[in-house]
Amino acid sequence: MTPDIAAPQTATHAVLIDPRGFVLLVNPSYKKRWHLPGGYVHEGELPSTGLAREILEELGISPHLPPAPSVIAWAPHAGDRLLLYYAAKLTPQQARDMRTNGHEIIGFQWCNEGALDEWLHPAVAERIRLTLQCSRRGQTIFTEARRDTER
Repeated sequence: MTPDIAAPQTATHAVLIDPRGFVLLVNPSYKKRWHLPGGYVHEGELPSTGLAREILEELGISPHLPPAPSVIAWAPHAGDRLLLYYAAKLTPQQARDMRTNGHEIIGFQWCNEGALDEWLHPAVAERIRLTLQCSRRGQTIFTEARRDTER
């Protein structure tokens, strides 16, 4: 008998920060809650490359991403997911040039760190706070959730 082996989907998320220190939230057309820019990594694609692709598709900008994520999270869902969170500071020009495609992402807003819980699933808000902390320290951490209902 062969044991079940986890084959997680890998998704990347961008914690994009404007010059004031606010975090960018996006309104995806396919979710009930606000979220972060990002998406699934394609087979054979580096996570940072997948994230850069997603940001360009969703927002029309190409921020400088760090070489490694700040947070790696294991999130059990209907299927397992490995979530990678990258923090990046936007230039004033990038913050002005952002635009949504109007299909997948229907809007965006800037949010201060203290208001994240008002707009996001608690697990996402906590991962953003961890990402910001780890980014400031130049470190990467791994975290596991026992059961995560984020959608």
